[in-house]
Amino acid sequence: MMIKNLVRILVFLFIPLTNVLWAAPPIVVTIKMNGTVVVPGPSKSVQICQGSVFNLEASNTSPSKPSGTPVYKWQNIDSMITINSNPINRSEAGRWVATISYFSSATGWIMASDTVFISYFSPQPLKITTSNGAPITSATINVCGTRDSIFKATPGFTNYNWYKDNYSNLVSTTSSVTITNAMLPASDGVVSFFVTATDANGCAGANAQQNFRRDISVNVDLGNDTTVCAGKPVILSSPSSIPPSIIISYKWSTGATTATYTTTLPGKYKLTITNNGSKCFSYDSVNVFNNPIPLISITKDTSICFQTSVQLNATVTAGTGPFVYKWNPSSDLSSTSISNPIATPPAISNTYTYSVQVTDPIGCTSNLTSTNITVLPQYAQPYFNLDAGADTLVCYQTANQLTPVISGAAYASTYTWQWGPAVDITNTTSQNPTVTLVSSNSQKYGIIVTDNRGCKKTDSILVTNRGEVIAYTNFTDSTRCFQDSVTIVADAYGGYSFAYTYNFSPASAGTQNTNTFLVPLINDSYTINVTATDSKGCTSKSVAVTLGTDKPSIKIATGTDTVSFGSAPLLIIADISPVSSTVAWYDLPTNNLLTIGTSYSSTQDESIYAVATNTHGCKNSDSLNITHITANMHIIYIPNVFSPQASNTENQKLKVYGTLIQEDGFKFRIYNQWGQLVYQTNSFIEANTSGWTGDVKNNDGKQSTNVYTYTVEGKFYDGETFSKAGTSTMLF
Repeated sequence: MMIKNLVRILVFLFIPLTNVLWAAPPIVVTIKMNGTVVVPGPSKSVQICQGSVFNLEASNTSPSKPSGTPVYKWQNIDSMITINSNPINRSEAGRWVATISYFSSATGWIMASDTVFISYFSPQPLKITTSNGAPITSATINVCGTRDSIFKATPGFTNYNWYKDNYSNLVSTTSSVTITNAMLPASDGVVSFFVTATDANGCAGANAQQNFRRDISVNVDLGNDTTVCAGKPVILSSPSSIPPSIIISYKWSTGATTATYTTTLPGKYKLTITNNGSKCFSYDSVNVFNNPIPLISITKDTSICFQTSVQLNATVTAGTGPFVYKWNPSSDLSSTSISNPIATPPAISNTYTYSVQVTDPIGCTSNLTSTNITVLPQYAQPYFNLDAGADTLVCYQTANQLTPVISGAAYASTYTWQWGPAVDITNTTSQNPTVTLVSSNSQKYGIIVTDNRGCKKTDSILVTNRGEVIAYTNFTDSTRCFQDSVTIVADAYGGYSFAYTYNFSPASAGTQNTNTFLVPLINDSYTINVTATDSKGCTSKSVAVTLGTDKPSIKIATGTDTVSFGSAPLLIIADISPVSSTVAWYDLPTNNLLTIGTSYSSTQDESIYAVATNTHGCKNSDSLNITHITANMHIIYIPNVFSPQASNTENQKLKVYGTLIQEDGFKFRIYNQWGQLVYQTNSFIEANTSGWTGDVKNNDGKQSTNVYTYTVEGKFYDGETFSKAGTSTMLF
């Protein structure tokens, strides 16, 4: 061993010496490891993962290389490996020396070398711990019961892979593994789980192994939640399936350590059973609920009249239903299994005791509760008298209140009321219900009155409808001429007598005189309602009459006065609707007929009116005053200059001014210096009010300062035409 080490030292010393003696500037050795240049020198350490393969490559990086073919040699002076090639792929650590040689006849061998020291990373241990990081010291871990268990690998690694049994059975790729009952059933016995990972240096292959087994030696099942009657003891325990060879311990949430636990209190109880050998445990919990014992209150002791009955009532004030009722005795009761049976004692002057017991759905039973019912002796006189009232006649289908009366009561009492049948009556249990007969014209109602001892009286009353009052009129819905008058005549029959009074509404629509109603038709439409009332105050249903008014429309002037200019006659045309109406023209104030037709020609100062009559004979009129002026009023004027920027708004637009110019046939055109139309309108009203602002119509562009040519033509209201052309200058 000493000789081998000595040889290694001599070789190591020889190579640097050769480099010093024979190295020449034409050779500079550069080493690359896995393609990356390594800083030269024997002290340069490059760390690798143990077992990984690396690539070493030497090259001459001198700018002036010697002639000839380079010869490469790699030596590991620690493991005595020599390789005469370049590059090389190896996995051994140690000091690797690269030598590059050239041979020349002039200089002989020229060589140089460099060294890289390759060492292994220190291995990082990978371990399996519990879910909270605690180390595992036993060879086999017991996974208890059917619960999932989590185990972790040492943190700081990457590429975790967990395997069960072998590398073909991958079960997790995270830093932890959850061992479920499906992954590790009890039938598997002891199973090896192991994990591999890559450490912080990037070295793969770290691994750890641990044996596991499923221990189901204990199982706890306390059963379903249970409900018992309050105060009843409950024994809690878990079925035993544990082999007798296993020593176990019990622990209740109350602190008890027995296999069973007895309680009378409601709450949640938990039992934990532990295998003292494997330390595996299992637990279960159960809720115990208490149903309170039913508490009941019953009808107080009471006295009733002979041959009457009394309703018993058992009211549960505590407990959880639905409840089962059991009454005794059964012979005198309408039912023994309901909360409110009817008791009918069989004899006079005896006291009968009725008792009841209540049971809830789980069998919790109340105490036996009873009441005493005493049957009173018969009095020589009735306990009270009842009068339902005299038979009565009522207005047809009109509400009428019933007013029965109790008299001669033997003792102070309160009463209940029961009417029948329940036909056309508001409330069958009210002392004073209201009856409105709509199902028949006559109905007999019976009443039963019961005092607070159960004594009863009966009576009846016959209610009959009077004959129905029916109102009608001589008028049917229609349309009449505007400003006519209509007389509505009302009449009636039925009821108590033929002496009727009438009511017309709204009263403001006309004038009433006994059974007539005069309506002046000054509005567009009317709805008049009529009712009749007989001598007993019974009133009929309302009868409605709808009236509409009709009148033609006529208009012969826009104002009250019309002025005619010049010597030509003034033609007035009536605007009428409907067009089928006829028009008659009259003089004011003589009312003489002037002409018939839709137009009238006036040649003098006068006042006239026109009457339009439609096909129904309905009329309407309009009037006006006419004044003739003989002066020539044919005026038309267009300014010769305007400016959109003028301070006076009237001068900002080019307008047409004039009098008595007709809208029909009017044309106004404006052209620029090239003869292009820049504005036009066929409305004198537009030309006179809006005018031209200098914009090109239908274009956003504006015209520049220039002289514009216009043409205007049309006619005056007397028929005289005009046509005019000129120029106007627009200034900016």
